[in-house]
Amino acid sequence: MYQKKAPLEFVEDQRAVDRRTTSWVTLHGALFKVRRKHFRRKQDQINNYLDWHGCKSLIATLLIILLCFADAFLTTVLLGKGAVEVNILMDWLIQKDIRLFTVVKMAVTGVALLILVMHFNFKIYKYIQVRYLIYVLIPLYVILIIHELNMLATI
Repeated sequence: MYQKKAPLEFVEDQRAVDRRTTSWVTLHGALFKVRRKHFRRKQDQINNYLDWHGCKSLIATLLIILLCFADAFLTTVLLGKGAVEVNILMDWLIQKDIRLFTVVKMAVTGVALLILVMHFNFKIYKYIQVRYLIYVLIPLYVILIIHELNMLATI
């Protein structure tokens, strides 16, 4: 038989405090106490989740978000100078409200990155690893930013 452990801890004044109700402790544990950095078995390296992916993926994700901010800013500058948005959905959002366009653009990018980072160790179509999709997005965004800067220079 096993003995159940109670989730309650007693403090000095003898009142029961549930350790999960203190949000700062939970937040600290989520941010700084990494549970799993490595796989236990070699066959677990593909299509399994980890809690920690390393600094490269964090830097890549933050860089993509910064490039997305730059893209949104340059798009609004170009639109102010007379350029036309090619993406139909984004053009509709721009016509509605420029702030709505920016919020939706950042939200879509953020959610997509969140899903990609969650599935960092997965494979798509048995051959393409998701981690490489994240790393490929950086040069694609850089090319887009260079294109927008060239457009801005010619206007």
